[in-house]
Amino acid sequence: MADKIRLTEKKIADLVPIPGKQFEVWDQDQQRFGVRVSPGGSKVYFVFQRVNGKVVRVTVGKFPEMPLKDARAAARANLVTMYGGINPNDDKSRRRQENTDKNAVLLTVYNSFIESRPKLRDITKRNYGYLFAHLSAWHSKKVTDISPEMVAQRFKEITNTSGEVAANRATALLKYVMKHSMETLKRPAANPADGIKWHKERARRESMPPESIAEFIQKLDSIKGGTGKDLYMLLLFTGLRKSNALKLKWSHIDFEKGIIRFTGPEMKNDEPFEAPLSSFVIDLLTTRRQLIKSSTWVFPTNSRSGRLTNTWLYDLQLAEQGIRVYPHYLRKTFTTVASLLCNGNIVDLLTGHVPEGVTGKHYTCPSVEQLRPSVERITAELLRMAGIESAA
Repeated sequence: MADKIRLTEKKIADLVPIPGKQFEVWDQDQQRFGVRVSPGGSKVYFVFQRVNGKVVRVTVGKFPEMPLKDARAAARANLVTMYGGINPNDDKSRRRQENTDKNAVLLTVYNSFIESRPKLRDITKRNYGYLFAHLSAWHSKKVTDISPEMVAQRFKEITNTSGEVAANRATALLKYVMKHSMETLKRPAANPADGIKWHKERARRESMPPESIAEFIQKLDSIKGGTGKDLYMLLLFTGLRKSNALKLKWSHIDFEKGIIRFTGPEMKNDEPFEAPLSSFVIDLLTTRRQLIKSSTWVFPTNSRSGRLTNTWLYDLQLAEQGIRVYPHYLRKTFTTVASLLCNGNIVDLLTGHVPEGVTGKHYTCPSVEQLRPSVERITAELLRMAGIESAA
């Protein structure tokens, strides 16, 4: 038989949990109202009543979050409902199901998927957003309403309108989102994107032909202002990623030692990066720093971010001059020239890649100064191809 006392907030607070056993304490002043204490110490208010011949217990609140007087009022309201033959738990189940249904809408699941990955980079989130836009017609659909047949049809449509790579990536994102839904909401029962046969993707293997480098550098003078020219020269002569070049600060450059440094979180692979800069690049940056004295950014703008965030306008201006180029094309050009002069591990270290193999990863650890001769050789070769005489 459960204990019966005149419940007060002090008496409830003094109730001591019993290890391995749940117990209830009934209120002397209010029939069918009590407190349930779990072995872990959790205390909840409840009411007890038969509804259509079935014993029903309804939790009305948790102590101490809900004051006792509010719990008593909630208990009375629930008892009135139960006397009328209605089980309040049925209404709770219905509302819980409605909330679950809302959470199972594709757009909501996608947002949950993004929130569950706090370490995603901003650029990755933006790319996911572009891909998810291909599925905009389904954003308000429940995940259980998206069938394998629908996914297969949309895969074909994206292929026809945006290309094979976009179709692969958008459907892969859908697959990840559906997997997240299955793990968190236990629905759908099967991933509708599982049966898709992906298009075979081929890496875009291209770099600037040696005979085109001189013309490219000459055409850089056609870009309005000096920012575009300096940016593209930096990309060509360092092999930096576009994202790192656009976010480059003067604090990343050690002019005295001729070194560029990025922390792990600033790099694509989360590995800290440190590499020597050739004397040619140091001269380029020194000249630029003398022109730009009021900004922490190497490539500042008057935009909200305070720095350059894209290169499409420069690409367009060069295209009008008959030069097809994009930032990663310049990185590949640097890497191609470097690979002809240095071994693969050296090239990886200079471009922020993790060297492959046990030796490269764990046993090849040259210092910045040991890498410097390689950087100077690469720069000299690029200058030769460009028809530029080195000051050295």
